[in-house]
Amino acid sequence: MLRGHRRAARLTLEQLAEASGVSARTLSDIERGRSRGPQQRTVTALADALVLDGDTRTRFLELARDGRLDDHWNRPTTQLHELPRGVEDFTGRAQELIWMSGLVYAESTPGVGVVGLITGSAGLGKTTFAVRAAHALLPSFPDGVVFLDLSGLSQRPLSAPDALRALLRALGVPDQRIPPDVHERASLYRSLMRDRRMLVLLDDAGSEEQVRPLLPGGGASRVLITTRRLLAGLEGVRRLALGPLHLTESTHLLAGILNGRAVDDTALTRLAENCGGLPLALRIIGNRLLSRPNWDAAELAARLAAEEHRLDQFRAGDLRIAGAFKMSYDHLAPSAQQVFRRLAVVPGRDFDAVVTSVAGGLPLGDAWEALDDLVDLGLLQDGGAGMYRFHDLVRLFARDQLQAEEGDEAAAVRERVTTWLLRMATAAGRWFEPGYGRPDPDYPALGSAEQAEDWLQANVESWLGAMRSGTAAGQHSLVLDCAESMHWFSDRWTHASHWHEVFSLGADAAVALADPAQQATPLRPASTARRARAG
Repeated sequence: MLRGHRRAARLTLEQLAEASGVSARTLSDIERGRSRGPQQRTVTALADALVLDGDTRTRFLELARDGRLDDHWNRPTTQLHELPRGVEDFTGRAQELIWMSGLVYAESTPGVGVVGLITGSAGLGKTTFAVRAAHALLPSFPDGVVFLDLSGLSQRPLSAPDALRALLRALGVPDQRIPPDVHERASLYRSLMRDRRMLVLLDDAGSEEQVRPLLPGGGASRVLITTRRLLAGLEGVRRLALGPLHLTESTHLLAGILNGRAVDDTALTRLAENCGGLPLALRIIGNRLLSRPNWDAAELAARLAAEEHRLDQFRAGDLRIAGAFKMSYDHLAPSAQQVFRRLAVVPGRDFDAVVTSVAGGLPLGDAWEALDDLVDLGLLQDGGAGMYRFHDLVRLFARDQLQAEEGDEAAAVRERVTTWLLRMATAAGRWFEPGYGRPDPDYPALGSAEQAEDWLQANVESWLGAMRSGTAAGQHSLVLDCAESMHWFSDRWTHASHWHEVFSLGADAAVALADPAQQATPLRPASTARRARAG
């Protein structure tokens, strides 16, 4: 409108500037839309210089007033969603912080905003890391940083419409101007984000449906999401999976939490080892020691060494490691919860879907589905090659849940898994015994000698653990059969360290069965294995 009236009056910018007392640069900014809400005295001076009157003058002044209101409404009010307080003793995550810096300066495809997704199981410090990174990157976002807790795994997660309302308010939109329709809210949110350079941190996302409307459509703003779930359905996001801290980082973090309190290096290392690299576990143990000056760190380390009571030690005030795991557990379907609990009886660190189906007492297809759910929520780690594993503390939590919910069935589940592992290992070992013939067709996973060898090597901790469990449970015949079946296979894997134990357990089983003929058989390969290692 200003440009139209100036041209109608046949004035240049310089002439209007001289007539109104408003600088030519200010006039240029107004005409180009860079200044949409000039001060009232400026606009009045321009109206006087242009000799505007009546409705034309009123409309001219109203446009400037509307521009001032728009500037006020669109001004970010991020104080409503300030970043949480960081922690002074933050330790490690150097490579992850470099990843965050790369996210800030990454080029975005037109129409596709840059989104970072931080995933990881309970206790890994996703929020602490994201908050630390956001505080460090504040200078890169002149329009501010907005923090919003989505409470995705709580009993009352924040809905997408309510999240959009909160974000629009943080961007300066008053309640009366927030559209009622969720799609209109998302559209307004994207348009406001496009013209700013902001960082939006969405903490504890629960699902793709919750966060998809909150993603930017382009521009210099960035969105960072933390979640326990993998959110595999989100497209075009940059993913960062947090893992446990290394032992050196763990000891440094624990020492930082203790804030100069003198602790023996050996005790400090033992404490860190039993925390398994989980920052939450380290925080709990450090806080317990710090709040009790008379406690002996070595004594606490000894308590943690006792596996049956270890999980009970991870509580300090309102911090409980079991509570963090329970929140994920409660989001599983009942069938997946049962699989999770029963997997605690599997001896050894790694297991596959077949063992899972045996432990859970369900078909193989259902076992795969349950494993996917457990990995998605961070309760299991996907080790690749079809193998899965627990974090040590998560396994203890699963064991406690099994005892609490299926105490009467726990022994039967353990016996079933032990029996199956012993028979499976025996069938695999028979492949290498001359003249024995093809194993029982009940074991389709052992269709060739190569498959048998692969299974024995990949699951050695499990079937060796089953031999120990079987010995303790009095399953001597199965243990003896398993040891006897390994005679020929041990010649193919001569440098393995476990053969002495395998054949010694077999000899113990023969003694328990009062079978003198079998007692000597397992001992011969044991001595062979010792000579092979010595050589």
